[in-house]
Amino acid sequence: MGPTIYQPVDDLETPALLGDIDTMERNIEQYVAFADKNDVVLRSHVKTHKNAELAALEDGMTGGGGICCQTLGEVETMARNGIDDIYLSYQVVGERKLDRFCWLSQKVEKLATTVDSAATIDILQDAARDHETTVDVILEIDVGLHRTGVGPGPEAVALAERVDEAANLEFDGVLAYESHVKAEAETESEFDELCWEAMELAQNVVEDIEAAGISVEEVKVGGTATSGYSGKHPVVTEINPGMYPFNDVGELELRPWEVSKDDCAATVLTTVISVPDDDRLIVDGGSKTFSLDKPQMPVPKNRDDIEYVNASEEHGWIDTSASDESFAVGDRLEFIVPHVCTTINLHDLIIGVRDDRVEEFWAVQARGKVR
Repeated sequence: MGPTIYQPVDDLETPALLGDIDTMERNIEQYVAFADKNDVVLRSHVKTHKNAELAALEDGMTGGGGICCQTLGEVETMARNGIDDIYLSYQVVGERKLDRFCWLSQKVEKLATTVDSAATIDILQDAARDHETTVDVILEIDVGLHRTGVGPGPEAVALAERVDEAANLEFDGVLAYESHVKAEAETESEFDELCWEAMELAQNVVEDIEAAGISVEEVKVGGTATSGYSGKHPVVTEINPGMYPFNDVGELELRPWEVSKDDCAATVLTTVISVPDDDRLIVDGGSKTFSLDKPQMPVPKNRDDIEYVNASEEHGWIDTSASDESFAVGDRLEFIVPHVCTTINLHDLIIGVRDDRVEEFWAVQARGKVR
């Protein structure tokens, strides 16, 4: 039996993925305040929660900043549920996908996508021409992540010119995703310094493109960890964080000076199903409940005397050797999720809670929509 509105959290069947509404709203307000202070647009990345209602909440709280998606399937889900300002921060490749993208571009008010090579520009131009539409395009610049994107220099300018000259493409600006900083920075000052360096590279590219006579209207940057640093650079017009309403153990460990347990809205409520000995218990949340794609393990939400140490598919091993408490089968334990994006993708439903009772349900609508 599924959860019901106003049901006490303690009565939920477990494992249950929870989203604390007050914490989520507070986190969003914090990023909105930063964006307002630094005169940048906050366009939320919905790949984290994959739900159109939450996307609309973010869009509304950010003053209509629009949303980002990472897959075409996510774009379709959001568009069919009333979101009409979408940026697809991913390259569209393949005839069927190009057909879908061009169809969607005519169904929403604004839809842009990403290119980083002559190949992705040319196939997008051909598809837009065949469908008699004009497509908004963002050029991805590699400022240090070395995943996708064109490096700063003449090639970036040449690609911007190629977009500008294409009859059915509209050059909107650049994406400069600086996620590499997370792997390099260990302190607040290092985040500040390395993000600034990445934005200086982006500014150089912008200046080179504009020197070629092409206006760069948008400079999109930033994930949850880096937006608060990169967004202070004057070249930036827009930040694109995704995890920020929720946070997770990764963010907690990465930026302990600004993220605490109280800032982590996404948790999983579990039940103790076995107490084999005095130093160990087992909960009903394993690797099919918590995504363990990162080194972090789940962290207890409201206590520090136990540790999640291991997982199989349906079992979570909890070390209780540091606790003076006696545990029993049926006890409830709540854990902050290690990686919120991939954990949500394991669930059908996010249960919105406030004051220890159920107040919202958010279906993970774009779950599995990887195409």
